[in-house]
Amino acid sequence: MTFRYVFTGIIFYFLGGRKIPLDRDALLVAGFSSASTLLWAVGLTYVSAGDSAVLSYTMPLFSIPIAFVVIREKVMVRELLGALVGFSGVFVYSLTLNHGSQPLGAVFTLIGAVFWAAYSVYYRKLRSRDPIPILTTQFLVGSIPGAVGSLFYPQISAGVNLSVDLVYIVLFSGVVLFVLWNGLLRRGRVGRITTMAFAVPAMTILVDSIRTLTLPSSLAVIGGVMMFIGVFIANWSRDSGEATNSDTSIDDGIPG
Repeated sequence: MTFRYVFTGIIFYFLGGRKIPLDRDALLVAGFSSASTLLWAVGLTYVSAGDSAVLSYTMPLFSIPIAFVVIREKVMVRELLGALVGFSGVFVYSLTLNHGSQPLGAVFTLIGAVFWAAYSVYYRKLRSRDPIPILTTQFLVGSIPGAVGSLFYPQISAGVNLSVDLVYIVLFSGVVLFVLWNGLLRRGRVGRITTMAFAVPAMTILVDSIRTLTLPSSLAVIGGVMMFIGVFIANWSRDSGEATNSDTSIDDGIPG
């Protein structure tokens, strides 16, 4: 984690004109992001991969109320319904995976999902600002807790595989992933965009099937279809624009 944060932050530092904003909102993004990653990693030592997937993808369910509180984004029924259907799909898919988790790990992973939702909402809140310096702060400042935590773990030995993995997690799951995620949340409602995250485990089912040349189980197929249905429900609209006044909302009195 620390290597990923440091090297990704350095790339953003030079891409963003060597700026590191240290205002309250930028530091909150860094803190939320770092906490999310650390709690997910710690939780994974106590929970199975299947349970970790289910608990992590509660994120859209948390992002909708957090967006309502932080940025006063009104709650759309279709987005909430899409999040619930998508999460149900993740749960169905998890039934095909190994389990055997400890409650403490579940708590860590759930709290990590809350922090993932929180910094996603702040991406939306800070949409009027240049995103690259914000991402610089997120990764460089966010690397500090990881650096402190790494002192309690054995030193990693360098090798070819480590170098390849580092390039992948820095460039693709670091720079590219967060630029895209930030860009999406700058342009769309939190409830709509975060629900799209369900496409990740759904596509994993397809990719694993192709990679192993095996057919997925019926439960995996059902779960994957439910995830895509959840994404469709949350993003469906009678027109191509953002939510209109005719959209059903839980509180039409709060501006989106």
